[in-house]
Amino acid sequence: MRAERSGSIRAARRFHAERINTVVQTLAILGAGAWGVYTFIYEARIKPSLEPPAVSVATNLVKAGERDNYIAIRSTVTRRNVGQAGVRFLGLAYNVIGIRAQFRDEPSETTGLPSDLGNTNSVAIAHNYTLTEPGTVLLQQGVLFAGATENEAEASDLNPGEAVSRDLIVYADRTRYDFVRFEVSLAYEKEDDLPIKLRFEMGRDGTLALRARADCRAEPSSCTRLKTTDFGTEFSLWD
Repeated sequence: MRAERSGSIRAARRFHAERINTVVQTLAILGAGAWGVYTFIYEARIKPSLEPPAVSVATNLVKAGERDNYIAIRSTVTRRNVGQAGVRFLGLAYNVIGIRAQFRDEPSETTGLPSDLGNTNSVAIAHNYTLTEPGTVLLQQGVLFAGATENEAEASDLNPGEAVSRDLIVYADRTRYDFVRFEVSLAYEKEDDLPIKLRFEMGRDGTLALRARADCRAEPSSCTRLKTTDFGTEFSLWD
């Protein structure tokens, strides 16, 4: 009788242990699955949403033709989302500036050379010519996209890895200018953020700029979310 009872107890303990082991394994499998799901969601959704927006800008300039003294230049501006979060482009501004160089027979003295090079951020000195800076504005062009204006406008959103290009042709008189400078300004933000209203502003030098409509001192959060990228490249008008 005792032997039968002892065997029953051992069998009950073994069944209980196996049941506990089964429950532990089941919980481990469920935990691993839950962690896998969380990791997937974190990598696919949460982590990208925490990343700041990042874009790159490239401009390709080519001669598109000529007539008399005028040269046609085609500018292809490509903007690309190089980050992990979606990007909403709010506006862009182009400025094309004609620059003339004035040459001297003899190099000039380096009067513009900083006395202490160790405390300067940049140095640019030409010894036998000067440039007619800031130059002459030949073209200004700006676009506000959906979200940046109360008016109806096209949307310009890019997912990570996507790119879009925009062509522009400008005409320059090579008898008046030696080269032209193409300046591009982009304003953008994360796609999930609330749109920021923008406006155009004309600078004292005649160039077109993008500005937030909000007062940055009264609404600093709007200006903090707004990201800008400026890019410039130059094209010689010499044959």
